[in-house]
Amino acid sequence: MIRWTRYTTWSSDRMFVSYRRYYLQGDEFLSEYDDADTVSRIFEGNSLAAGGPEHLTVLAGTHTGWIRLTTQHRADEPPLPGEEWETVVDVSICSTTGSLRLFRWGGYVEEDAGNFATGGAGWYRVRVQARGRDEGEGYAGDTPVEEHVLSVWPAPPEPDTVHRANDAFARTHYDPTRPPGQPVQP
Repeated sequence: MIRWTRYTTWSSDRMFVSYRRYYLQGDEFLSEYDDADTVSRIFEGNSLAAGGPEHLTVLAGTHTGWIRLTTQHRADEPPLPGEEWETVVDVSICSTTGSLRLFRWGGYVEEDAGNFATGGAGWYRVRVQARGRDEGEGYAGDTPVEEHVLSVWPAPPEPDTVHRANDAFARTHYDPTRPPGQPVQP
């Protein structure tokens, strides 16, 4: 479902994730870039998301199953979410082609979510909000227990920002004494 306001919103009560992941990917990602270290950068970094040119990887708590996902294509930074969001991070990614689409693991694109590179080729900031990752861990039911919001807006590259890291996975892997993740240049 797409809702038009000051920004474009797409929501799904049943976004399927496999291997705990979903992605933003651009047209050149598979032919020009590699994300071999993206998941390790999540574990060693902010615990939720990492990216590089033409891609972003988000790590859910649900290994294989359904999550609720809302996405926002924005012109500017969204307000910080309330305390009900357990883990909230901002990362920078670069679109070299002017195309960033939502993908499920295995290369399945969610066409209805649209193109997140609303400003064309260039740098974007992505805020990922998550709650329910702990409940998603090991959950095999048909009704989502985990929810994410993914907001994307044009912005110059900056180091990762961790606004909150309060679920069990984040408390295990995020270390605020480590330097923040840096944007990966194309």
